[in-house]
This record gives sequence, C-alpha cells and structure tokens, in this order.
Amino acid sequence: MGLFVESVLHPPWRGFALCLLGAVSLLGLMSHQPHFAGTLWLGIVALWLTVLGLLDGLALGKEDTSPAVPLLRRPSAKVGTGGWVFVIASLVLLPTLGAFGLSDPWETHYGEVAREILARDDWISLWWAQDNWFWSKPILIFWLEALSMGLLGVNIHPGGNPAHPEWAIRFPHYVLAIAALLSVYLLVARVWSKRTGVLCALVLLSSPYFFLISHQAITDLPLVTLMTISVCLLTMGLTESHHEKVRMYRVGPWRLSGQHMLIGAVSFLVLPQILYLASRNITLGASGFGFHTDTFLYGSAGNSGLPGNPVHQIMQPVYRAWAYQPIAQAFYWLLAFAILVWRLTKVRDNQSLYMYGFYLCCALGLMAKGLPGVLLPGLISLFYLLVARRWSLLLDGRLRIASGALLVMVCGLPWYVAMHIRHGSGFLDRILVHDHLNRLASGVHGDTGTIQYFIEQLGVGLFPWVAFVPAAIGYAIIRVGRLERAAAPRARLQDHVLLVWGLWLVCGFVLFSAMVTKFHHYAFPVVPPAAFLTGITVDRLLAKESVPWKRRDWLALGVLGVGCILCVTAVSGWFGQVRGAIPVSIPVEERGDYVLLHAWNPWIVAGVLILALVCFVIAYKQLRALSTSTSETPLTHIAALIVGAVLLAFVGRDLSWITDSRPAGYERLMWLFIYRYERPWPTQFDYRPILTGFSIVLVSALGLALFKKLRSVALYGFVGVALCFAVWSLDVYLIDVGAHWTQRNLIKRYYALRKGPEEPIVSWQMNWKGETFYTGNRLPAFLDARNKDVEKWFATHQDRRVFVVLEPSRLGSFKRMIRRPVMEHSTLDDCNKFLLVSVDGAQRPMPTS
Repeated sequence: MGLFVESVLHPPWRGFALCLLGAVSLLGLMSHQPHFAGTLWLGIVALWLTVLGLLDGLALGKEDTSPAVPLLRRPSAKVGTGGWVFVIASLVLLPTLGAFGLSDPWETHYGEVAREILARDDWISLWWAQDNWFWSKPILIFWLEALSMGLLGVNIHPGGNPAHPEWAIRFPHYVLAIAALLSVYLLVARVWSKRTGVLCALVLLSSPYFFLISHQAITDLPLVTLMTISVCLLTMGLTESHHEKVRMYRVGPWRLSGQHMLIGAVSFLVLPQILYLASRNITLGASGFGFHTDTFLYGSAGNSGLPGNPVHQIMQPVYRAWAYQPIAQAFYWLLAFAILVWRLTKVRDNQSLYMYGFYLCCALGLMAKGLPGVLLPGLISLFYLLVARRWSLLLDGRLRIASGALLVMVCGLPWYVAMHIRHGSGFLDRILVHDHLNRLASGVHGDTGTIQYFIEQLGVGLFPWVAFVPAAIGYAIIRVGRLERAAAPRARLQDHVLLVWGLWLVCGFVLFSAMVTKFHHYAFPVVPPAAFLTGITVDRLLAKESVPWKRRDWLALGVLGVGCILCVTAVSGWFGQVRGAIPVSIPVEERGDYVLLHAWNPWIVAGVLILALVCFVIAYKQLRALSTSTSETPLTHIAALIVGAVLLAFVGRDLSWITDSRPAGYERLMWLFIYRYERPWPTQFDYRPILTGFSIVLVSALGLALFKKLRSVALYGFVGVALCFAVWSLDVYLIDVGAHWTQRNLIKRYYALRKGPEEPIVSWQMNWKGETFYTGNRLPAFLDARNKDVEKWFATHQDRRVFVVLEPSRLGSFKRMIRRPVMEHSTLDDCNKFLLVSVDGAQRPMPTS
C-alpha cells in the first residue's frame, strides 16, 4: 500500500493530474452556454493550472545538480538599468494611451471585429459590420483586443455605449512595444554596454514611427514588435556558443530555467487553441451535456436584420466529415503538440533555446500579419548564412529547422486550418492571393511610388534620429567589411550582430519598396534596425565612460532636460504661438498665419533663454567630469555631425513649413499611420512654431557637438529633446488632432442627447466603422441612398427623432432628401470628418429616380 501511494503521489503524476484538472476546467468553461460573469478570468486561472501542472509533470532540470542562481534580487536592491528603460518607456507611452478615440477606419475596424468575437462567442470566424465575413487579416490582433476587452469588462453588447474602450483596445500593443524595447536593450547591453543598450532603446522609443504607431491598434505594431524580439533572439542564437548550457535559477523553493519559460510560452499559446477547437463540438448548459457537429453564426450578434446587417443564419463548415470536425482537429494538434514538447524537453543549451524562441516569435508573426511575419526573418537568416559563410550552423543542425518548423506550424497554423475547413477556398483566396500576392505584385488600395516614397516617410518617421542614419549605415558597412578580421572576440561578436541587423534594414527596405501597394506606415518594419544602428553610432560619438554615475550626475541630467525644454519653448515663442491652437472663435477664413502673428515678447524670449543657459552651464560643469576624450578619429566625428546637421535641418524645415500643395509639415506626422491622406486637416491647429523650435534646438545641439569638450553634453541634450518631442507628440499633438479622425465624441454626444433607445442613430452613406464600434453595431447603416430600404425605414420612423452621423460633404444631399429642418449637434471644429445631426419627426424621403 505504501509503494502504491508513493507512486501515485510521485511529482510527475501530481503535475499531470493538475494539468488534466486545469485542461478539463478550461474545456468546461469554453463549452458552457451561456457564459457567466468572470469566465475569461476563470479561464486564465485554469490555463495557469494546466501549464504549471504540465511543467511540474515534465520534471525539467531535475537531474541538474548544479547550484541555482537567485533570479530575483532582494527587495532593497536598486532598480536595474533595464528597469529604468521600462519606467521611461512607460512614462512616454502609457499616460495618454486611451485619451483619444480610436482612429477611423483601421482602429475601429479591427476593434469592431474583436468586439464581435465576444458578442458572437466565436473565436474562429470573424465578422465585420456591414461587410459580412472578415478574411483579410490574421487572428492575433483580434484575439489580443478581445481578451483585453473581456478581461477589463468593456461593454461589448449592441447599444452598450462602452466607457473608455480605447485603453483596453490599445493596452496589448503597449505591452508588445515595451517587450520590443526591453529586448533591444538586453541584446545591446550584453554585446556592447548598458549605456549603448539604453541609447538604442531610447532611439527606438523616440522615433515618431514607433511612438505614434504604438498608440494605434493596427496590425503593423504586433508585426514589427514581434519581429524585433525574434531578430534579437535570432542574433543571440547565431552568435551563442552551443556549448553554453541552460542555467538554472531559483525563485523561492522552485528551480527554473529558460526551458521552463519556452515550454510554458508554447503551452500558453497552443493549449487554448486545442481546447477551444474541442469545445466546438461540446455544449454544457442547463440541459446537461451535448455532443454535436460544428455550427456557427452568420450575422452580427444582437443585430439580426437591422439595415446593413443580414438576418441571422446558422452555418455549417464547408468540410463536414467527422475527420474535419474541430474536435478531430484538436486531436491532431494535440499529437503534434506532444511531439513538440518532447523535442523541447531535450534542449540543454542556450543556443537552442534562443532559436526556439525565434521560431515562436515567427509563429506569432504569422498570426499577426501572415507570411511577412515568417518570410522576412527567414530572409535575414538566409542572407546571414550566405554573407557570413556560416553554413556549418545549418549543416550541424544548430538552427533546429525541423523542430522550428514544427513549432511554427503547431503554434501558428491551427486558426488558418480551422478557417479553411469552415469557409473553404474563399478564405485562402482572400488572405493569401488578394491581401498578400496582389498587394505585392498588382496593388490593392493605398499609394504607388518609387524607392523615393519610403525615403521621404522615413525622414519624418525617424525624426530627429534621421540625422545619424547615414553615419550609422556607413559605420555598419565598415564593421561588416572586416567581419572576420577583428582581433578581439568581443569585436567579432559585435560585427556579426551588426551584420544581422544591417541585413534586416536592407531586406526590409527592398521588400517594402518593391511592393506595388504602398502606405506611409509600410516603412515601419525598417525602423527597429535603423534605430538599433543609430543608437550604437551615437554611443560611439559620446566620450567613453570613465567613472560611475552618481546621484548628482543624474540630477545634472535632469537640469539639462529642463534647459532643453526651456530652450525649445523660447525659440518657439520667438516664431509664434507655442501652443499652436487657434481659438475656435476666429473665423476659418481669418486663421491663416494666426499663430505666426502672436509671437512672444522678445524680452520674455530672452529671459527664458537665459534660464536655459543657466541650466546648461550647471549641467555642463557636472557632466563633463564623467568622460574622457574618445579614441575615434575626430574627422569622422566632425563629418558625421555636419552631414547629420544638414540632413536634420532639411527634414526639420519640411516639418515646420506650409507649401502650396499638401501635406503641410505638421500633417506629415499624422500621415505616418492614417488612411486616405486627402482628408482635410482641422484648420484650428497650426504647429509651425513649436516644430520650428524643436528643429532649431536639435540642429544647434549637433552644431555644439562639433566641439569635443561640449560633445557629450550636447548629445545627451539631443536625446532629451528627442524624448520631449515624443511626449509633446503623444500628449498634445495626437490628442488635439486625433479627435478629428474618430467618431468617439460624436457617438458619446448622441448617447447624452437621446431620450432612450426609441431615438435611434443612423449611419448615412459612410462605412468608416467608428459608427459601428461605438454603438455595438446597433445602428441602421444606409450605404446607398437609392436603396428602397431607406424610404421604408424612414417611413416607419417618421414620428420620432432620429440622429444621423454622416460626412460633411453629404449634408446637403441629406437635407434635400429629408425635406425637413435638420439640427446640427457638432461643428467642423469639433470633428472635421464627421457630423452629428438630428431630425424631429422625419418624413418619408423623396422618391428616388
């Protein structure tokens, strides 16, 4: 009896029993109909139990008797440098993450698809308001946003009027952005130094492409951040010795390693997909247990037959045989998952861990953006082997290609397979042919252009770091040219790392320039390698650190930052109104150069400049003692700084000027991520003075950096101004202007004005998706004014007040159609893209011809 009890309670059996308990609980939660409050939170707990039980049952590293390194520091220990990177990045990105509405049409478009996932309780087939099935983008962004909305309690029901859903929609993107920044820091700090790692992370953080798109819940941010993490892991895998064994760490009574993290991450991604597939053939409810074939809803949840929405239908998959049913798919994937986990338990070296981590990020990239998430990292790997002539990595099996391919398939393909079985070849034709091949070869929406197209966008998207990009590219070319000639092992390692990231820069730029379809944000994947190389170059320009930093040195750095802010403000005030917001009481025809005509008094400008100079002197006296002169050739420094200053001056001029043709300089920042560039700019905002101030101060900092004694302080000031520019862009510019690219405020105003659901809101001849997301799709959508349903609907609602959201250009035709006074509840100064109007007792429309 004692032997039996001992065998039953042996740790592996205990762990697998816990894993089974958690899996059964999670399956039950997924199968239960209807769901109850807190289902997602309980599902998270059940998933944790499942994964922890699996790891405990596998008994990873039990045979390793080497001493474990404490993973967590003492509570009294200081925050590490990586912790400060996290703090600074969060202070820049987080405060105004949800302070402005979701931008039409992309953020609201993806947000509406994610909302329907929760409302329809279908995590496979995606529904798009007024457009039926949504097949043009992979699943990851929708799962992330749906999970975030569900966990944070956003009201996703039709007509729910959710409060602040923007925080929930954008929060997963903030997490991914932080993960990418920390990955860059950790890689560079390991290969170069902590200071270099911080600089690379701050360059990426303060690049407009990065900090603006991190506030846009679109598919490009997950793709780029996951690719950044994957290339960091690839770099580690390509440069790590295969003799370096996995290290064990101690967390309380537990011994953990990177192997636990890898298998745990794979399990967190794969097991919910497997269990959800199995739950599609099972129903648990008040009537008990039911086993059935897969069915799914055609239509918008709660909006059956509403104008613009079809009547609900219950659909069956295209492939209906039991061999294709979701529970059968779950069984196939479970077998593949078991094989994969068995392979991962054999990992004993860090190089393999890094490579498997790389493949895991590629799988997530496949789920985020489709083939580019796999093909671009694959191209970088292939060209690295070709240029570095390290085919031994491939021939010796150290790249783990077979197991990596299995990992990518098991993690990234279940949704694709389930969609194909449900919807047939139409799904693959849309997502692979139309949205991949046609975008590359023939053009789909968007712009067209030559290689110059993205060069122009990168000038603005990398401001002000574009000043160092030519020097960064030249430095990388020189280092790569001596790839195997460096004497020191550390220098050779750095050369190989520069080669990987340089290849990413070249492959990304060539690939997206070759695409026929072009949007301004398509250059975003080039930004991380450009920021990586730029940060290393800026670090080379700085003097070498000779003494540790003390508290008063950090205070001096803060004083330097204050001086930079004062200097930017003073220079801006010299040219005009610093705020850049024209009072709405000023008529549109008189706004013109209003901000340029309201400059500061010269004495005030002089006083602020004197305060800034005092701050600079204090900072200089303290910071100059930290550094010694560099060993680099001064001529190369001078050339890099002169070229950078000239280039930055031209880009700064483009940002702070208005020309006869659009865009105006300040529009270029917004154009980095919006859709339909011809849409009008809100005339009450003119940011020429502040952008001129930023540009002049940044160029002046490069000029001061020409003097060796001032170089370090000037470049630290440059970094500070760049961070200030990021904060201003997110906390002032984006909030001001973002209100004109969203319908949030208008829909909120509708809910405040209406007396109840009996006063509906109508979408009139537009399909931007903000009107559907913010109302839960509970609004009649009339895309075609000649449709007979328009006349019928207004006839049945002629005795009640009806609100209408429409584009300003449609207002005249709407008034002619309605033949009654129309009350406007918003102005172009509130939102210059959309209007909210109402009609009391709307009559039937005029007969259409």
